[in-house]
Amino acid sequence: MEIPSLHAKINDAVSKLNPRQREAVDCAAGPTLIIAGAGTGKTKTLTCKIAKLIAGGTPASRILAVTFTNKAAGEMRERVEALVPGQGSRVWIYTFHSFCVRLLRQHARAQHVPQDFVIYDDSDQKKIIQMVLSEMGKEDEKNRAGLYLNLISRAKDDLLDAESYSIHAQTNYNNPHRLPVAEVYTRYQAKLAQAGALDFGDLLLKTADLLSNNTQVREYYQDFFHQILVDEYQDTNRAQYIITKLLSAKRRNLCVVGDPDQSIYSWRGADIRNILEFERDFPDAQVIALEQNYRSTANILKAADNLIRYNLKRKQKTLFTTKEHGEPVRVEELPSEGEEARWVASKINSLIDDGYSLNDVAVFYRTNAQSRSFEDYFRRAQIPYRLIGATRFYDRAEVKDAMSYARLLVNPYDTVSLLRILNVPARCISKITQGRMERYSAEKGLTIFDTLKAAPEIPDMTTGAIRGATDLANLIETIRLEASNGAAPAYVLQRILLMSGYWKSIEDGMDKNPDDTKARLGNLQELINAVKEYEERNKDAENPPTLSGWLQEVSLMSGSDDVSGGDSAVTLMTIHLAKGLEFPVVFLTGLEEGLFPIGAGQSTDDELEEERRLCYVGMTRAKEILFLTYAATRRIFGKVYSNLASRFLFESHLMTRQEEVPAKEQVDFVAPAAPKILPTAGTMSGRRVRHAVYGNGKIVSESGSGDNKKITVLFDQGGRQTFMVRYAPLEIL
Repeated sequence: MEIPSLHAKINDAVSKLNPRQREAVDCAAGPTLIIAGAGTGKTKTLTCKIAKLIAGGTPASRILAVTFTNKAAGEMRERVEALVPGQGSRVWIYTFHSFCVRLLRQHARAQHVPQDFVIYDDSDQKKIIQMVLSEMGKEDEKNRAGLYLNLISRAKDDLLDAESYSIHAQTNYNNPHRLPVAEVYTRYQAKLAQAGALDFGDLLLKTADLLSNNTQVREYYQDFFHQILVDEYQDTNRAQYIITKLLSAKRRNLCVVGDPDQSIYSWRGADIRNILEFERDFPDAQVIALEQNYRSTANILKAADNLIRYNLKRKQKTLFTTKEHGEPVRVEELPSEGEEARWVASKINSLIDDGYSLNDVAVFYRTNAQSRSFEDYFRRAQIPYRLIGATRFYDRAEVKDAMSYARLLVNPYDTVSLLRILNVPARCISKITQGRMERYSAEKGLTIFDTLKAAPEIPDMTTGAIRGATDLANLIETIRLEASNGAAPAYVLQRILLMSGYWKSIEDGMDKNPDDTKARLGNLQELINAVKEYEERNKDAENPPTLSGWLQEVSLMSGSDDVSGGDSAVTLMTIHLAKGLEFPVVFLTGLEEGLFPIGAGQSTDDELEEERRLCYVGMTRAKEILFLTYAATRRIFGKVYSNLASRFLFESHLMTRQEEVPAKEQVDFVAPAAPKILPTAGTMSGRRVRHAVYGNGKIVSESGSGDNKKITVLFDQGGRQTFMVRYAPLEIL
C-alpha cells in the first residue's frame, strides 16, 4: 500500500474516534496513562494508536504491545494488520508470558536455562509437587498440591525465588506454614531444573531477573523498543510491573491502558497500586480518561456509576452514553436461593418469548457453589446452559467424594464409590495397600467392603492401614443404621462428612489457600442444601424422602436429562470470569450481605472496595437489560439463615434504606454441629442418653473397649439400637 493511501486509511479510522480517543492516539511521546472505562473502545483506540505510530515513521518491529490473553493479543494483531497491511505480524504483540518466552529463549545462556526449555502447565506443576510431597513423606498432603502451587506462584509474582522464600520463611514466625512450603518450593524448583522446564511464574521471574541484573541485555531492549504499550495495566503484578518499568526506563515512551474500577484480581497477584501510582513513577505523564460508553444503556451506567463512587482508591471518571435510557434496572427479592433460581428460569423463558435468544443471556454469581441451584432448575425447565470456567456442580471433586460416601451408606458394596474414598481423607491406605486388599478380595471371593472388615487377616498390612480400614467399615455400618431407622437424608450426609474427617481434611487447607478451601467448603454446603431441598419437595409424598431417593434423583437429573452445552445456551459463570465480555441481558444474583460482598463485616476496606469493583464489572457487562436479585433466606449446611440485601443495591441508588431487622450473624462457612463424643472409658450401662431422631433412652448393655466399644440403647419410644461409642450421636443426660 502506498504511503499516501495508508495515511488516508488511518486518518479515516482515527476520524471516527471520539475526541478523547483521538487525544490518546495522538500522544506519541513520553509516558501516557489512559483510563479506559468499561465499554469505551480501548482496543480500537490502541490499534489506531499503533497504526498511526507506524504511519508516522516508527518501525513496526520496534513497537511492543503487551496484553493478558492470547485472544486479546490475536484480536489486536488482526486489527493492526487491517489498518496497516503487512505490518501487524511485525509488531511485538504478545501476552506477558509469551513475550518472556521469546526473551528467555534468545538469552537462555545468560539466564542459565536450556534454550529449548519446556513450559509446564498447571497439571504438570501439580504432578511435580505431588512427587515432591511423596519424597518428603507427606503422602497425605498430595491432594493439596494445588494449595502449594498457588503459594509458590504468588511468591514468584512477588519476585521471591526459592532461596529468598526460604529466608523469609525462617524469619517469619507469624506464619509457621511457610517453612514446609519453602522446602516444597526448593525441591520443586530442583525438579523443574532437572527436567529443563519452566513454569509460568518462572517466565516472569527469570525475565525480571534478566533485565535487572544483565546490563547488556537490559540496555539493548531499552534501545530496541521505541514504543511500549501495556493493556489491562490494573491487572499487572509486581513482576510484570518491574519488567515494564525496566524496558521503558530509557526512552520513556510508555502508554498504559486500564481501569482501576475493574481491578478484581488481587487474589492472583494483581496490584492496583501499579495503575493508581503511575503518576508517581512518571510525574510528567499525560492522563486521558475514556468515558463514552458504547455498550450499555444510560440506566445501567447510572446505577454502576452510583455504586463505584463509594470507592476511594480510583481515578475519577464518569461514564456516559448517547444511547437511550433503556429499561430500568430491576431489583428482585426472592424468598430463597431456590426461588431465586426458579424466578431467573421463568424470566429467561419470558425473554425468549420476547425475541431474545439463549445466547443473549448470562447469569452471574459470586461463588461457584451458587451454580448448583441454577443448574438444577435449568435442567428441570429444560433450559440449555453452558457453565464457563468451572466444572459442573455434580462433577466437582469434593461433591463426587461426598456423594461416594452417600452411595456407600445406601449400598456398602458399591466398589467404585468405596475405592474413590478408601483413603480420602488419609487413612494410611496407600496404593500398594489398596492393591493388597484387592488381591485378597479376589482370592477369597469377598467384596471390597467385606475385605475392610477382614483387614487384620490380610498379609503385610500395616497397623495403621488395618485401623483405617476397620474404622471406615465401622463408620459406614453405624451411620447406615441411623439412615435405615428414619434419620433425615441431610442429617445423615452431614454425619458422614463430619465423622469420616472429610470436612476437616478440607478445612485444614484454610491457612494455606483460603480461596480454594472456601470454594470447596461452599460446594459441600451447597450439596447439603440440595438434599434439604429434596426433603422439602418430598415431605408430603407417599414415601418419605430417603438418601437413596435423592441419589436416584440426582443421577437421573445429571444423566439423561442433562441439557448443558449446545449451540444456543444461557451462560453461567462467576463474575470474575465475566470481565471483558458483554451480553444483552445479565442476571446478577446473590446480592446479599455476607455473600456479595463476601465476608461483609469481616472484610478490610481494601477487600470491600474490590468486592464493589467486582459488582461494578458485573453490572457493566449488560448492554440492554440488567436484573439484580437476592434471596431473603439462604441455606448454609441445610440450615436457613435470613439475609440483608447487599449494601451495593443501596449504593447503586436502586433501593432505599428503611429500618431493617438485623440479620442473623453472617458467617461464610458453617460446619455442621459436631456431635458430642461419648467417653470410651468406664462403665456406661444405666446412663440416660438423648438421640436427635429416636429421642431419650437408656444404655442397657455394653461390649468391647476403647475405640471398639459398643453400647446398646433401649429408647423410651420403643426400639433397641446398638452404636459404636466413637460415632454415637448421643448426648448423656
